[in-house]
Amino acid sequence: MKEEIRKDLLKVLEKVVPALRSEDSRELKWLSNNTIHNAGIFQDRDSVSLAVILYSLSKIFERPRLYDQPILQEMKKEVLQSLNYAKTNLKRKDEKVFRLEVKKILKRISVFEKKIGKYITEVLQQAKIKKGGRIYEHGLSVGMSAQIMGISKWELMDYLGATKVSEVTDEVSRLKSRLVNARRMFNL
Repeated sequence: MKEEIRKDLLKVLEKVVPALRSEDSRELKWLSNNTIHNAGIFQDRDSVSLAVILYSLSKIFERPRLYDQPILQEMKKEVLQSLNYAKTNLKRKDEKVFRLEVKKILKRISVFEKKIGKYITEVLQQAKIKKGGRIYEHGLSVGMSAQIMGISKWELMDYLGATKVSEVTDEVSRLKSRLVNARRMFNL
C-alpha cells in the first residue's frame, strides 16, 4: 500500500469512529465520498472497500425503523471494535491484519442484512454501484470503474444512464477543451 493512501485511510478512520458512535449518516456518507477519491486516483482496493463500508453504514443509519433493533446496536459495537483494530494495525503498517478486519466488517454487515432482510443486500450492491459512478466521475472508464468496484459494466452503465454524470463529464470535457484553446491563443 502506498504511504499516501495509508495516511489518507488513517485520517478517515480517525473520523469514522465518532461518526459511527453518533450514528451520523451524513458524516459517514461524506467520509465515503472522500475515500472514493483515492480509489479513483490510485485504483486501490483498500479505499474502495472502506468507501463501500462507510456508504453502507450511512444508508443503514438513515433508516429510523432500524434504530429499535437490538441487532443494530450489536452490529455497531462489533464494527466499531473492528474499525479500531483496523486503524491500530494500519498505524503499525500491518496491511494483512487491516484487510482481514475490513473483510470482517463487510461480512458483519452481510450477517446483519440476513437477519434484517433484503434491504441491506440492496444497500451493499447499490453502494458499490454508486461508488463506481463516483470513480467514473474522476475520469476512469466505465469498464475500469466497474472492475475496481467488482460490479458489471451493465450495472454501472444503467446507473450512469439514470444520472446526469455523463452529461457533466461532457461539460467538463468541453471546459477543458476551451481552456486548452485559450492557453494556445494567449501562448500560455
